[in-house]
Amino acid sequence: MSNDKKRSYARRRFLGGMVGLGLTATMRPAHAWDATENQTAVDDPQLILGGGPDSLPGQIAPLLSHALERGLNLDMPLRTRTDVGRDGVTAANLFDTGMAADGATALVAPGAALVASLSGDPRVHFDYSRWVPIMMAQRPVVTLARAELHRSLKERLEGWLHDHPVRLAVSQPTGVELASLLGLSLLGLHPVPVEGLASQDAALRALQNGTVDAVQLTSNPAGESIEKIIAQAPSGTLPMFHIGNEELSLPSFGQSFEEARRRQPGGPLYDAWQSVALAASTGLTVALPMLTPAPLVARWRHAATLAAETPELRNWSRGNQVSLVSGAESAPLLSALTPDLTALLALRRWINNNTPRWRLGQETRPT
Repeated sequence: MSNDKKRSYARRRFLGGMVGLGLTATMRPAHAWDATENQTAVDDPQLILGGGPDSLPGQIAPLLSHALERGLNLDMPLRTRTDVGRDGVTAANLFDTGMAADGATALVAPGAALVASLSGDPRVHFDYSRWVPIMMAQRPVVTLARAELHRSLKERLEGWLHDHPVRLAVSQPTGVELASLLGLSLLGLHPVPVEGLASQDAALRALQNGTVDAVQLTSNPAGESIEKIIAQAPSGTLPMFHIGNEELSLPSFGQSFEEARRRQPGGPLYDAWQSVALAASTGLTVALPMLTPAPLVARWRHAATLAAETPELRNWSRGNQVSLVSGAESAPLLSALTPDLTALLALRRWINNNTPRWRLGQETRPT
């Protein structure tokens, strides 16, 4: 691994641990908010919510809007505009192409929109790397599979056991489950995406009745922890790897890879997987448009920091196993979601090469 890639890997590992532990880096914003500045600078602000009412942005919207109202010192309710799309792509397109950088509009987008952008989804007409983040939330994501996959992984790689395809429950191959699809492929398995299983309950039912062999899980809106969800999963299943919370006593992808392959993961496709995995574990991103004036960015970031410290949001994030990072400290997290060009091209090539196979229900090829 080159020195640049080592630095990138170390930086992302640090950021992942930082979020999992609820810690943040100490960074000084380029323009600190000053309470003496014009209080009417944010004129009739609104939040564009991506992902629908059952998504994490939809769940947090009432709490977040009220908390931001106080932080922005508004004398009117903070308007919210909900996107009808499930993955937030429609809202992100509207935000990126139709909203002025006047500090009046902030986007609340789920991680699924970021995954869609990384995958080259043709619906995407936004560039999240240009957004100005004011808050980000991450939550644990676990790839759960039948126990025989764990026992046979080494034998599969060494050619001692016939390598049957691994059926993975997905909403679509380039949906948020892309983190598990690519991860299983990097481990040396041959996953087959089984489409149309967009909800976690549907995926678990498919695992129970034998329709699939692996699922991707996260904490749910009912406030159940990922540990409880795993404990209630069908018998004979175990976590393959997890993303987004280093405090969990679950194997990381790096640990599973090293155990199976006796070396550390590396290469452009693995670098791309790190960005996809971080995007999948991103519950939401609250951002302003590029070129928003610095004083308005500072005002919103100050409001987001105050919002994250309210008892309502703290209790909500604790109950949903969500780690909130607000203010200027959210900027490096969004940067870590952007792979270099070599990694991005490797990901797009891998997807393009496998898409015809996925349409035919065939197993994924590694390159």
